[in-house]
Amino acid sequence: MTMFRRNVGDIDRVLRVTLGGILFLGGLVLLIGATRLGVILVVVGALALLTGLVRFCALYIPFGISTARPEGRPFSQVCDCAGWMKAMQDNRAAVSPPASTEHEVASKR
Repeated sequence: MTMFRRNVGDIDRVLRVTLGGILFLGGLVLLIGATRLGVILVVVGALALLTGLVRFCALYIPFGISTARPEGRPFSQVCDCAGWMKAMQDNRAAVSPPASTEHEVASKR
C-alpha cells in the first residue's frame, strides 16, 4: 500500500533514475577530493533516485503536476487520438465548402 498517490510517470521515472545515478556517482567521485560540488551532486542525485524509485515527487504537488497515467485507466482510454481525429474529419465533411466563384460567374452568363 502506498502512502502517496503516484505522480511520476514512466518516462519521468527513467530519466530520474538515470540522471540521479549519474549525478550520485559523479558526486561520490568528487567527494574523494572533498569538494562542495561533490556533496551537492550526491544529495541531488540521491533525491532524483529516490523520487524515481518511489514514483512520487513532493515538488509536483503545489503546482498540480503529474506525469503518471490516471490510476485504473489504460493509456488508450486517456488519449483517444484516433477517435478525436475521426470526429474532426467527420465535422469537416458535414460542413460543405462555399460555392466556387467561378461556378457562380459561369452560371450568370
